[in-house]
Amino acid sequence: MKRLLLFIMLTFVLIPFTYGQIRGGLKGGVNISDFIITKSGDLFQQEQFSTRVSYHIGSYVQQSFTDRLAWQIEVLFSNKGYTYKFENSTENISLNYLNWPLLLVYKPIKLLELEFGPELGYLISGEDLIQSFDVGIDIGARFNISPKFLAGIRYSNGFPFKLNLDDSESQGYDPRYQNSVLQFYIGFNLINENVARDDE
Repeated sequence: MKRLLLFIMLTFVLIPFTYGQIRGGLKGGVNISDFIITKSGDLFQQEQFSTRVSYHIGSYVQQSFTDRLAWQIEVLFSNKGYTYKFENSTENISLNYLNWPLLLVYKPIKLLELEFGPELGYLISGEDLIQSFDVGIDIGARFNISPKFLAGIRYSNGFPFKLNLDDSESQGYDPRYQNSVLQFYIGFNLINENVARDDE
């Protein structure tokens, strides 16, 4: 985790000395999150897991290296989780993450950008059953409404991780979980300029 944070800080320091267009700003929106359980056998036969609506907020920096291609790094606070139903009780489970999407961006036209890449996450607070580290794959589209405003949609499919259960709780099974999140967001460009090295 310390190496990841160092990489992110160095990225922000080195970006201004590279070629291309720099864009950066703030973004936020709605999460529709789900919690997928697999390899659980009979452990969760009586429980029901369903989607939960929450939010995310953060910042982004995008660096273009051709007219069509760019890469983008984001730092997000993302509230995920699920709705848990057992017998006659219902509970909303909140999972608070810091997320770092690292995206390759393709721009087929000026108004549209397609994005794909990994997303790293660290659980700030939530359930003890959940691992502190998370990783998934993001795919999405972003619409440049104006030089200042944008809107987008993104789906994040988390990799399977083992639940933190002891031997008596797991009952010989190997239950796994995945975070699944659909995001709708709007953003505001605080930086939108072309840069080049001084030696040119």
